[in-house]
Amino acid sequence: MTFETFIPARAKTVLELIGDSPTDFETSEEKFLEIQPECSYTVAEDLSKIVGTFDAILVQNGLIGTLSNKKLVALIKKISKHLNDNGTIIFTLDNVGHADNIAAIVGGKPPKFRVTVTRAEMQDAIEEAGLTLLRSLNAGRGVKVSKQIADIAETDLSVFVYIFTACKGVPPKKTLVQTLIGESTVCAPSRVHMPNAFFMTERNVYIVASSVGKPYKLFDREQFERRIFINQRMCFPSFAVGLDFFNILREKEILFISEMDDHPVLWEDDYKKTAWINFRAVHAIQTSTPYLADYLSQFNPHVTVFANHLRRLPPPRDFDHEFKQKRPVTIFFGALNRDGDFIELLPALNRIAKQYGNKVAFKILSRKNLFDALETENKTFVGDLKRYDGQFVTYAEYEDAIRTSDIALLPLRDNEFNRSKSDLKFIECAGNGTVVLASPVVYANSIEEGKTGFIYRDERDFINKLNLLIKNRNLRRMVAEKAYDYVRHERLMSQHYEERLDWYGELLQRLPELTAEAEARVEKFIPQFKDEIDKFRAKFAQNSSPLFPTEDKSQNQNAEIVIPE
Repeated sequence: MTFETFIPARAKTVLELIGDSPTDFETSEEKFLEIQPECSYTVAEDLSKIVGTFDAILVQNGLIGTLSNKKLVALIKKISKHLNDNGTIIFTLDNVGHADNIAAIVGGKPPKFRVTVTRAEMQDAIEEAGLTLLRSLNAGRGVKVSKQIADIAETDLSVFVYIFTACKGVPPKKTLVQTLIGESTVCAPSRVHMPNAFFMTERNVYIVASSVGKPYKLFDREQFERRIFINQRMCFPSFAVGLDFFNILREKEILFISEMDDHPVLWEDDYKKTAWINFRAVHAIQTSTPYLADYLSQFNPHVTVFANHLRRLPPPRDFDHEFKQKRPVTIFFGALNRDGDFIELLPALNRIAKQYGNKVAFKILSRKNLFDALETENKTFVGDLKRYDGQFVTYAEYEDAIRTSDIALLPLRDNEFNRSKSDLKFIECAGNGTVVLASPVVYANSIEEGKTGFIYRDERDFINKLNLLIKNRNLRRMVAEKAYDYVRHERLMSQHYEERLDWYGELLQRLPELTAEAEARVEKFIPQFKDEIDKFRAKFAQNSSPLFPTEDKSQNQNAEIVIPE
């Protein structure tokens, strides 16, 4: 197990102390450098040759697992001198009470783990050393144990490692970012789960994410000093429900934000019947593109754009090795609900397929009927017909399809909905060394023509540029490497997630002002929906809205603060 997800993603200097670790021990260096490639990462057995201070220090079990309390406290004090004042220190401790460890000891065999320190002793040592303990977490998996071990053990038998995070002095205010997920399959990974995972690396920031229909609760100021509630793409079923939702959050003094990364035009009727309360009855809106921000600002002036980024930087492509294989030039197309965009390219692609024969291959992630319409035998269907008519696969499969292709086609017809799309597909292709041939809609704002990708303006332009890319592998390589550098330096989440937290902090400082503005935006529509509001309040006189159960309901007590994988 590696621990890169616990290291603050902004860290530019990291020290990992591994001590007397097993020969097959894997450090977190490689995986963290994918998240933060600008980091200077040092791995050492101990502090004997370490100078300077670090943004984060990861202390592995091999250095601390068998120390006495006195030596452990002394070592933690010594290590903490190398921690920057706003830095984070992470400790990993194997569980002495893991089932395998106990079974070995009971059976008269050497212990499985090199550890004698318990979880409680580690927590005490961290605090005795003058650090503030932020979190005490664990990682485990199901195990089968004998009745003998189950009877004698009073430990976390399935836990194989404990993780502790700590800092110097008084940590920042305890902050909760809570999200109600309205669309969990396509948008939530990039718009909710990815930023949440980065937020959780920061000191005293916690996250909760619940899908609509799942149990959740609100938290009080005593639990979290700063509370942010984000509604991700859940359209209120009525104006009355939206108003009730807003009033509950207002009374609790929780910052209320709407997250929207698609143009609402597809759901315009639903929004109109509620007077667009999704965007009026919030303190602010976060979205993914300037085009969307401009549209949403008619309902709320407080709109901020957070572009989509990659969670990690994939390793660079080995083009020398690929060129030696002399395989066909592979063209990729993959998108959800972009049938019309792809259909327009089919006549040109069929001519290209006929022209090049087995020198060109295709990988297609779309509906099967579109794949069948491509007139060539040199094609691979990437999709899973059991999911979205073949349009959806796991992200790993999607990324692998891109990475094993040479050219990616990114068509978008010019319409209101497409103009609001983000450039994420270009970023995904660029990060995986695949050259894009894209429409000017959306992508002209991101791609440097001929340097980081290519833009086509009509069918003739499309064919000419596709021919150029098929024939010129050195051009593909040059452009792919430029695009990869662009992603490395500008389009990784580690470079941008703090902007969101800073924005939330600024909004929280203005909360009374923003609440008054939201109330004013909503109040003018209350007479229009008076009958609906009265019926709603009569129906739920003893409870709050069906979307926001009262806190004394048992289902609310099931919600927990969760840690993203």
